[in-house]
Amino acid sequence: MLTSFRLSSRVRAAALVVATVAVSVAATRRDTTSAPADPAAEFLAALRAHCGKAFAGQLVNPQPADSGMRGQALVMHVRGCGDTVRVPFHVGTDRSRTWVFTKTAASVRLKHDHRHADGSEDQVTQYGGDARAGGTAQSMAFAADSFTAALLPASRTNVWTVEVTPTQFVYQLTRTGSDRRFRVEFDLTKPVAVPPAPWGSR
Repeated sequence: MLTSFRLSSRVRAAALVVATVAVSVAATRRDTTSAPADPAAEFLAALRAHCGKAFAGQLVNPQPADSGMRGQALVMHVRGCGDTVRVPFHVGTDRSRTWVFTKTAASVRLKHDHRHADGSEDQVTQYGGDARAGGTAQSMAFAADSFTAALLPASRTNVWTVEVTPTQFVYQLTRTGSDRRFRVEFDLTKPVAVPPAPWGSR
C-alpha cells in the first residue's frame, strides 16, 4: 500500500512538471505570435540608436554629377528622433539637405527636405517615397512617389536604398533605366563632432 502511494505521488509530481512545461511553452508561443517582427519599427530604432551623434562619410565611385561633393567633408547627423527621424546631410558648409524618415501605417517613408540658408524651402524639396515591400530592419528601398514624379519627371524611376548596420549607414540612389547612381557610406563606429543645425532648424 505504501509503495502504491509513493508511485502515485511520483506520478502526480511528474504530471505537474509536464503541465508546467507545457504552460511555459504555450506562453512563449503566444508571446511570439502576438508580437510579430516589424522591420519598419526596427529600422527606425536602429537609426534612433545613434540619436544626437554625427558621422563622417565618403562617396563611393562618384559620377560627374557629384563633382560638387568631391573634396568636401560629408557628415550625417541623427537628430529629431521620434516617430520621425531627421538626418541632416552636410556637404562642407552646405547645410541645405535633410533626410526625413517617418513611420507610416504600412512601413517607412523617406523624404528629402531642402532649405536655403534663410530657412525657406527650396523649390525642389519633399521628394521621396515609401519603402517597398520586403524591407528589413537593416535595409529599406524607397521608390519615387507620384509627388516626386510630378516635381522631377526625370526622377520618377528613382529608388533610394538606405542601410543601417551596426557599423555602417549607407545612402544610395539608383535610377531605373539609366546609369545614374549615387552612393555615400558613413562609418558608425567613429562619431565626429556634431555640426551646426541644418538650415531652417535650431
